Amino acid sequence: MAERVVLAHKGDTSMVKFRWTEQAPQDLYDVEYAEELGAVWEGPELVIYDLEGFTQLFEYYKGNTYMPDND
Repeated sequence: MAERVVLAHKGDTSMVKFRWTEQAPQDLYDVEYAEELGAVWEGPELVIYDLEGFTQLFEYYKGNTYMPDND
């Protein structure tokens, strides 16, 4: 079974829309980018179920102008 990993929590105020967790890749700063790479909101938590795969995909596309299209 895949391990559930929380990347971010929704913020408590309109000024702080979300907070990253320590499990999020260090250079990840955009929630929409994380969603494009497969992260999903489950309630107030942005989660993935394959940290290694997510991190590899993030590193592959980091610095690259190409974005995957989930459609």
